[in-house]
Amino acid sequence: MQDKNRLFIMNSNVEERKLNTNIVTDFDHVATSSSQLVAYDEMGAVTTYGELKVASDSLANWLDQQSLPSHSPILVFGDHQVEMVAGFIAALKTGHAYIPVAADSALPRIQSILDTGKPSLILAIDDFPGDQLKVDAPIVTRDQVKNVIAKRDPFTIKDPVQGNELAYILFTSGTTGSPKGVEVSHDNLKAFIDWMLGDAFNLPQKVNYLGQPPYSFDVSNMFLYPALLSASTIKAVPHSMVENFGQLFTALPKLDLNIFVGTPSFAEMLMLSPAFNEKQMPGLQYFLFCGEELTVKTAKGLEQRFPHAHIFNTYGPTETTVAISGIEITPEMVANNDRLSVGYAKPGIKLSIWKGDQQVTTPGEQGEIIIAGDSVAQGYMNNPEKTAKSFFKLDGQNAYRTGDVGVLDKDGLLHYKGRMDFQIKLHGYRIELDEVRASLEKSPLIKQAVALPKYNKNGQVTHLIAAVIPKEQPDDPAKLTAAIRESLKDLIMPYMMPTQFDYRESFPMSANGKIAVKQLIKEVNE
Repeated sequence: MQDKNRLFIMNSNVEERKLNTNIVTDFDHVATSSSQLVAYDEMGAVTTYGELKVASDSLANWLDQQSLPSHSPILVFGDHQVEMVAGFIAALKTGHAYIPVAADSALPRIQSILDTGKPSLILAIDDFPGDQLKVDAPIVTRDQVKNVIAKRDPFTIKDPVQGNELAYILFTSGTTGSPKGVEVSHDNLKAFIDWMLGDAFNLPQKVNYLGQPPYSFDVSNMFLYPALLSASTIKAVPHSMVENFGQLFTALPKLDLNIFVGTPSFAEMLMLSPAFNEKQMPGLQYFLFCGEELTVKTAKGLEQRFPHAHIFNTYGPTETTVAISGIEITPEMVANNDRLSVGYAKPGIKLSIWKGDQQVTTPGEQGEIIIAGDSVAQGYMNNPEKTAKSFFKLDGQNAYRTGDVGVLDKDGLLHYKGRMDFQIKLHGYRIELDEVRASLEKSPLIKQAVALPKYNKNGQVTHLIAAVIPKEQPDDPAKLTAAIRESLKDLIMPYMMPTQFDYRESFPMSANGKIAVKQLIKEVNE
């Protein structure tokens, strides 16, 4: 076991941090003691900790006067405005869970969230399309929120969200198109924050975090709460800038970042800019990855660009509160592995591998990753059928069937192998699409790849298609395909070799910054 990674399986100072038992009282303590420090920076528009506390208190005071049903959720709609964060904290201070919804969400998604979440109030930090939806809750506009904040009314925390009460409800994309509301409790979130701010990551305090993932994506909690509870500054990047590469690449080196939080796909996108390197951004010393697989190729690229940075790979479904395992990626790991481990379980989590309803006891045997412990959510909001299918009790603790394929080795290291629903059968062989992708990316001619199944009218897989971003766009695609095949002939099993190669300059991305694999599968099968 790597010495520097021992701390991922030690309690470190997690117990010590648990003496402060509530997230919002912890925030108020930090905000009072660091009132002049900048908490939030929206491309130059700064809010100090003192100002953010005043904003959340004034908003909490107003919420407290609205006679909302006890513990009813509040929907907070917007992008990366500081009022979003004030809304989250105010909701928690007054005993309400919040539902973060991105302003660019499609109307059917918003309607589904309204129908399932049944919020008692909507804080519309961006313009809410209420006239196009069936809405039962009052809508509070951004101007109204600003007017409430401007009153600077004090608030004494009396009945905040605590223990097993819900802190937030986060709606996933939903494989059937219908979003599921994951119910995350205060103690779920607290267990995650304590781990992040403990010795496992050893993150510095009073530094600058990149705030790019949208608040409707749980990876945002990897920067939001660790930053706010360590007197650090969130450098918020609005969605509009992420979509404008020119603006983004110009702005990024000026943000004086210390900690990157995001998906590997977003880092890949940033590496399109020559300025994304240690020379131009000397303060950027930590990369925290979550949300999708960190490939060897991406890690290698970052090592070359930022040779002195700490790169952490973490893993965890939304249903288990952001991340439940992690590891610092070393140059040796990058040099000696085809795929990178997702690390050791955090304290309070028990990992196991199952085949069907039977737990696997042999280290190295592959099966479904089952997660049990203090970070596992309570279930899906108002959806007992789907909750019963995915959540259960294991040794008295909440447990979750991830639908992810993995392996636990003899040292307790978790290795992610892909999604069970990305497992196909071709010519009698069971094939993991992620394994094919990892094999394709061993070619020096390929920058990024995705393996896609081609189905016939009976729903059977007839062959594999490789969607590829090559190192250089080809003048002669057939010639490049032949060269790729030659470069991979000793590295990939013949039955796993795609029969068709589709060359692209980029991949479609989800709003969360992940490669939209299901969209690609749909495209090639239309």
